[in-house]
Amino acid sequence: MTRRPPEEQLAELERKEAQLKARIQKKRAEVKSKNRRQDTRKKIIAGAIVLEHAEHDQFFANTLEKLLKKHVTRPEDRKLFDL
Repeated sequence: MTRRPPEEQLAELERKEAQLKARIQKKRAEVKSKNRRQDTRKKIIAGAIVLEHAEHDQFFANTLEKLLKKHVTRPEDRKLFDL
């Protein structure tokens, strides 16, 4: 069995390093995407609960409206809430 020259060994290690970095980057993107989906799902569920509760509790509805008026600033978002 012949040993490969150090230059070939280095090239092989660098190739493996590049492959590993690509796998790490891909896995990070998967984790980030999964976390974003979970965060969006939480917001949808919490928002649905808040809106339903506002239908049954006028004090809560008024408080929610005040919060929305104060914190929702983009015109298209304000329009969505009839502000």
